[in-house]
Amino acid sequence: MQANNMLEVMQNFGSINQNIVFKKGRTLRTVSEARNILANIELDEEIPLDFGIYDAQELVRVMSLVDDAEIEFDQDYLSLSGNGSSIKYFYSEIDMLTQPPETLITMPKPDVTFTLTADMQNKLKRASAALGHKQISISSDADKVKLTITDTKNQTANLFSVKLDDGVVNSVLPPNLNINIDNLKLMQGDYNVEVSNKLISRFTHADRNLQYFIALENK
Repeated sequence: MQANNMLEVMQNFGSINQNIVFKKGRTLRTVSEARNILANIELDEEIPLDFGIYDAQELVRVMSLVDDAEIEFDQDYLSLSGNGSSIKYFYSEIDMLTQPPETLITMPKPDVTFTLTADMQNKLKRASAALGHKQISISSDADKVKLTITDTKNQTANLFSVKLDDGVVNSVLPPNLNINIDNLKLMQGDYNVEVSNKLISRFTHADRNLQYFIALENK
């Protein structure tokens, strides 16, 4: 397996949880320690055995030491080799790591759906940094979906809002559809987003077989 094919996935999943449990097959899944973010991706190549990595970010740093590396999966460790360099990196016991659920969350019928482009993600994050607010409030305005960077605990907080042309509102939206922007640990790209008043959202990558289930903030 080419290491470059794994680097982006490892960097992203490592930002959700430093532990990663690999299972035989193409499906890779991780869950945050707080159990409020679940990520699921179908890999391009198959993983040949079950094993665990204790610190994904450390492994990313190690993988970057070898250019154009090939990964081989041995029984107790993975090895990387390329351009005369090689690395042996031992697995961790799976029972010692945070294990994601075996099955994905069943997404309830969404109350609102919209497309979140990579450009819009960056704009929301810049607004969050500028205003010092962490919540994205999801509401509707004249039947259009509106995203607002706000502080839900401060009614006089300065706001940044944007209306989305392609959003669909399926019901009267409750006032508690809020996502913590720090939980948007998404790989680069555009996403189809579904949000339910059951306080759960699903972000589906437009071009890859990749999903994130992110819990909403409960005011």
